[in-house]
Amino acid sequence: MTMARKRSRSATEQRFQDAVLNLIADSGCAKLGVNAVAELAGSDKVLIYRYFGNFEGLLHRVAESRTWLPSTEELCSAISTQPQNALADLARLISRHVRTDPATHQLSLWRHAQQNPLTKQYTSEWKKLWRELPQQLGTDLGYQARKKWDNACALLALTVEAELAGEAIDLRCLDAISAQLEAPSAKQTDDAIQYDEDILPTNLL
Repeated sequence: MTMARKRSRSATEQRFQDAVLNLIADSGCAKLGVNAVAELAGSDKVLIYRYFGNFEGLLHRVAESRTWLPSTEELCSAISTQPQNALADLARLISRHVRTDPATHQLSLWRHAQQNPLTKQYTSEWKKLWRELPQQLGTDLGYQARKKWDNACALLALTVEAELAGEAIDLRCLDAISAQLEAPSAKQTDDAIQYDEDILPTNLL
């Protein structure tokens, strides 16, 4: 009997989590609530409080159940080694990853409109991605080349978010910026390394 109850609880918890994702996929966060989730899961809403503490606890569980965005390693390993293609490649890869899962796409649209554990988790991963990506792409490059990647990724983040929101985006607009970038795999020369050290503030050395 004990094992049966444990299996039943695990299955019920999963139904609640699946219901949250299905509701978000269908209508974003507009209809996300304890009654709607319980109804879709086919279980008593009292069990949400029993198993997760409260509705926020359920949303936290779902938010932490997956990684919502691709990692910088995945992106950097998949893009072209030619810098003139890199920005457009990255835009397509990130957009495709988000759009492939309807719930993830909805979170990208709702993260500015509603604050809940799911939109906060998505936003946290979004900010982390754009903080780490230019660092990864700029590894072993000189200072000026790294700054260009920083600026390019800042613009790319806005471009991708606009495309996900349904704006008409022509990725060819990124070509002129891409042409100014140095290939991610390029190595610094000894002179470039010395130049970097000279311009860094002394408190960072």
